[in-house]
Amino acid sequence: MESSPVTSKLARTSLTLGILGWILYFSQWCFDLTLGLLLAIATAGSSAVCSTVLDFLPFVLWLIGILTGHVALGQIKQTGITGRRQATWGLVLSYTGMFFTILLIAIIVALLTMGVGVGVLDKLLPSFPKH
Repeated sequence: MESSPVTSKLARTSLTLGILGWILYFSQWCFDLTLGLLLAIATAGSSAVCSTVLDFLPFVLWLIGILTGHVALGQIKQTGITGRRQATWGLVLSYTGMFFTILLIAIIVALLTMGVGVGVLDKLLPSFPKH
């Protein structure tokens, strides 16, 4: 009786976290552009705390996916168990997600340092004292 090859649980975890991170990332974007806008208007912005927490969740999942993917590859190399493809795809998905997240943060910081968005305050608060 043949036994099926053992697959690294860490490799499966890395792949699962990479996929789940992307699902949450795109779900958050869809929510922010539809119901999130209405919810922010209805609650005067108090729902932004929940939205901010959900914005960081994919980043955390990708970070854990990167860690488990690298540990899985080391484990696979030492023991010879299967799962190299799963660990590799988990790393690709997680690194790609981290790259886009860091790129988005860098773009936002660059726009804010260039002064983009300063005029928004003038439109929202016309009585805001100008120095």
